[in-house]
Amino acid sequence: MSGPVAMLRCTTYNTEEVEHAVRSAVGLLGGMSAFVKPGWRVVLKPNILRAATPDSAIITHPAVVRAVAILVREAGATPILAESPAGPFNKAALRLAYTRGGYDKVAEEVGMELNYDVSTLQVSHPEGRLIKRLDILKAVADADAVIALPKFKTHNLTRITGATKILFGVVPGVTKFGYHAKLQDAMRFSEALVDIITYVKPVLTVMDGIVGMHGNGPSGGDPYPANLLLASADPFAMDVVFATLVGMDPMSVPPLKVAASRGLSSCRVEDVPIVGLRLEDVRLEGFRYGTATTMDTGIFPRAIRRLGRRILAARTVDGKPACDTEDYAALDVGTAPKSIRSWVTRQVVANPQATERCIGCGVCVRSCPVQAISLVNGRAHMDWNKCIRCYCCHEVCPENAVELRRSLIGRLMALGSE
Repeated sequence: MSGPVAMLRCTTYNTEEVEHAVRSAVGLLGGMSAFVKPGWRVVLKPNILRAATPDSAIITHPAVVRAVAILVREAGATPILAESPAGPFNKAALRLAYTRGGYDKVAEEVGMELNYDVSTLQVSHPEGRLIKRLDILKAVADADAVIALPKFKTHNLTRITGATKILFGVVPGVTKFGYHAKLQDAMRFSEALVDIITYVKPVLTVMDGIVGMHGNGPSGGDPYPANLLLASADPFAMDVVFATLVGMDPMSVPPLKVAASRGLSSCRVEDVPIVGLRLEDVRLEGFRYGTATTMDTGIFPRAIRRLGRRILAARTVDGKPACDTEDYAALDVGTAPKSIRSWVTRQVVANPQATERCIGCGVCVRSCPVQAISLVNGRAHMDWNKCIRCYCCHEVCPENAVELRRSLIGRLMALGSE
């Protein structure tokens, strides 16, 4: 049985309304004292992808952080905001992110500490399936407890960037790009995400779904007023509810599929106790998925999956015919010649491309884990033969100048899968 998920309506970022919603949601789970103890130092881990304003829908709204910090202090513990945005991890970058996001004002108002310690540690994680040693912020490693504060957003690699994706932010700065370079597909990357969760073990997750993001999240999409606030001690259960709310099969979300394979979740919303609002009381209409995420193999048209199995009929996966599988491996062309792999990749996934909004700042060049981007005539140029489709460039571009585009074949396949 999954842990309970509290779901309440919250329609504005008025501090009093948000505090009431957070207090009520956490209260339905037993109150903050059920999760933190007096004297503890508790890291609040929001989603601060990059320095952005609260109205951008890119970051966890400071009103939600404020409300959780108040409850932590009332429980006799010390709240500490800690995050590693994408890009360089230094005090100047943190100061900009905290100031632009309004977290500095919250810290001053409610007595919350802002972490400026850029020290990192490599910790042992024997229980990890993929990652046995994990790079992590020292502030997180030293904390008595971690509370995750994700944003209700889409993500072009993992479909959603909710409770199961947010803890990737405990990996410091540009080290994240190294993880992407080593874990070049959604399923292997998601194995790492689940390993991170099983190490950090957040005691509580409070999701800001008041205004989320749909379309090409986590930074290039559009604000979406879901008018919801969710809380749970079970991050997998929370994302099962999130996926169900927006019409996704939870098993099509790579981190949830990994969690199910490890026995950490059934991925069935029927197994999740939901308190507060009932699932049938919530209608989220017009929610758009990301360009890349609509191409998950689990939702390919049957004819396309059959074609993939025929192509791979002579290939094997773990000693068995690849065509015997029905999951991601069924369309794995990793053993095909490089020219075929490159062509197939370009057709079935979205490719990042800089638009005329590109100002040639070089942020994407420095952020690319495989050096697939260069500046040509003052504009970013993506080498799609090198690109691993991690979409880091799309996430970190301060001008939202990187669009995800598909070939005609890819667009036709996407239409067939809907």
